[in-house]
Amino acid sequence: MSDHYLDNLLPDFGEYSLDSLLESYQKRPAQASPPQADAEQPAKAAEAIAQRSRQIVMEALGETISQRKAARKPDFDSAGLNELLEDDIDPAGVDEPAEPKKPRVHISPEGVITVDVDLPGEAGEIPAEEAPAAEDMPPEEEAPAEPEPPREERRPRRPIRRPEEPEEKPSFKDRFLTPIARHFATRAARKDLQKAEAAQWPDPEEYDQGEEVSPKKANKFYAEQVRAFGFRLKVCVFLCIVLAWISLHLPMAGFLGKSLRAQAGVSLVLLLTVMVATLDIVAAGLRQLFALQPGMESLSSLAALISAVDAGMVFFGYGEALPFCAVGAFSLTAALWGEKLTCLARARTMRMAAISKNPSVLASGENSRGATYLSRVQRPLDGVVRRTESADFGQTVYATASPVLILAALALAALACLPAQGAYFLHAWSALLGAAASFTAFLSFPLPYSMAARKLQPSGAAIAGYAGCADIGKSRRVVLFDEDLFPPGNIKFSSINILEGALVDKVISYTASLLAASGSGVAGVFMELIERRKYSLVQPEEFRIHEGGGLSARINDEQVLVGSAGFMNLMGIRLPQNMVVKNAVCTALSGELVGVFTMDYIPVSSVQEALVTLLTGRTRPIFAIRDFNITPLMIRQLFRMSTDNFNFPPFRERYRIFSGPDEDGGICAVLSRPGMGPLVDAAEAGRKLYTAGRVGTVISLLGSVLGMVILFLLFRAGSFATATAGNMLAYMFLWALPVAILAYGQSR
Repeated sequence: MSDHYLDNLLPDFGEYSLDSLLESYQKRPAQASPPQADAEQPAKAAEAIAQRSRQIVMEALGETISQRKAARKPDFDSAGLNELLEDDIDPAGVDEPAEPKKPRVHISPEGVITVDVDLPGEAGEIPAEEAPAAEDMPPEEEAPAEPEPPREERRPRRPIRRPEEPEEKPSFKDRFLTPIARHFATRAARKDLQKAEAAQWPDPEEYDQGEEVSPKKANKFYAEQVRAFGFRLKVCVFLCIVLAWISLHLPMAGFLGKSLRAQAGVSLVLLLTVMVATLDIVAAGLRQLFALQPGMESLSSLAALISAVDAGMVFFGYGEALPFCAVGAFSLTAALWGEKLTCLARARTMRMAAISKNPSVLASGENSRGATYLSRVQRPLDGVVRRTESADFGQTVYATASPVLILAALALAALACLPAQGAYFLHAWSALLGAAASFTAFLSFPLPYSMAARKLQPSGAAIAGYAGCADIGKSRRVVLFDEDLFPPGNIKFSSINILEGALVDKVISYTASLLAASGSGVAGVFMELIERRKYSLVQPEEFRIHEGGGLSARINDEQVLVGSAGFMNLMGIRLPQNMVVKNAVCTALSGELVGVFTMDYIPVSSVQEALVTLLTGRTRPIFAIRDFNITPLMIRQLFRMSTDNFNFPPFRERYRIFSGPDEDGGICAVLSRPGMGPLVDAAEAGRKLYTAGRVGTVISLLGSVLGMVILFLLFRAGSFATATAGNMLAYMFLWALPVAILAYGQSR
């Protein structure tokens, strides 16, 4: 055939092959001289013009052929490959390649140049051999043409399947038995691999869970989720009210109030609408069910599906009782409400963590006797998002109880209705599943958690999900430090007395150095005095903390003592009568009194309220106070309350507690504001939330089990008229009442 790239190019120069044309092109001179027109010699002029035309066409033709040769796929002629393919090739099916035709060049009388080239087809394509470069050969020598390889040495090609050839049909074993066996073998291998990994890495927290998102991004995500849940929840609540109206047999107009089939059809449509509105919950429940790991969502989804099938059967005339569509719809709506409440509480927690400029956390630790306690710690908020997203107690319990409830519902329905009343089997199964999918299962922790997050928001505290709530609930003690009782700015100098003969800068510097080394709350006032007077701190040696709260150290070969007036008397240093005052910091150098600093402690009303909360609540405070002036007597006088239940451990234990919990300890709550108020509020709210969540889950599970037993007895006795959807709704709402009371009670 004619190549569209080479049409209308040159006159006939004879018979050329592609290789010969390319060789001629490569052997041409580097630069052709332009023709010289001679009026006296027309024959020479015509020959020069023809030579120039040939040169131009040869350049274009050579470049085109080079491009086509470079675009061809290499033809492997490996002996090893031929041997590997010999068994798979049918010699009879190999087509012999056609002999390539050479181009034909014509020139018309008018001077139009035409080149016709019939290129070989795809089936018989023969790759051109690589010609040697022109610069690698002497200009006077011709490139030797390589002989064409014999046909029997050419690489045979695979036979092309003819359309008319019938394909071999797979057998029954290939279509069914082999995939099933492969599936079970894969599952067995995966389980063995999981067991091996569990034996090698028993701690799942060691796996890299990826980079944690920031609290700001988490707050934005959960806030968007709350807005998305709002409209769907309103639609579901409206549809559930209509379903409850039908289930309670309240007055209905027209044909709907008389026909059971009409009521079943309307209930089916409304239930399917609720399932579409809660499609994410239904999909999650079915996914858990197919993975053989059912949870709370699986109970609700399965109850709604079986109720929908039962409603369809009644609509087509195969049932005599109103289906339990309202129960399944209320269960899915409760699940959607629980998701919204959880996202709302998490959004508030993440917002509190994101807006805090210098946040602190409430962490748990252990004392010397192994008892857990809570304390404020300055720590980055790493891990707070994951702890906030941890599964609550209800999800953990129902992950174990859901498979048992599903199998129990199926078994009880079969025992109650088969074989005597088999027509009611589907109706009884849907009722038992509805009783198992309790409304309160989805609200036992999210409802009190959202209310606690809203209550703690004004005080600047937020609990880190159920994981933080559990740590708070297991700890009955909270540690209070100096800055909790007296925040910065509430301790001031009342008077400064430097005895005669002592250097002022030396006394103040030594006293501030020992107080700063001890971590006392009064050290901040001395640090401000050091900065204001341009003094400097020194490094104390042989630093000791005495049982009475006094401090001793050696500085520049001088023995320095810092403590209260009582400590000075114990150390044999007498104070003048006019300097024996309360709340004083006394300093002695080498056994002689050199300075007395009288301090003024200002009580705060918020701290007083927090102490009253601890005094009346179940959380006991531990005063890890390093300021030797803060005593139970001082607290009783300043805050006007009893300190009988307050624990003031020895000073050694106080300093051990002051080191704080381990850095690896989880975050229980985020405290965005200083002071004792957010600390005590988070501790009390977390303890109440922990109790409410666990008790609510137990009530929910107990109500489900008791409801299934009652329904089984009614179905077994044939009292289908008593076990109606309306009575079932009333029963489940009665069991939801204690959970609501617990949620509202813990938020007060």
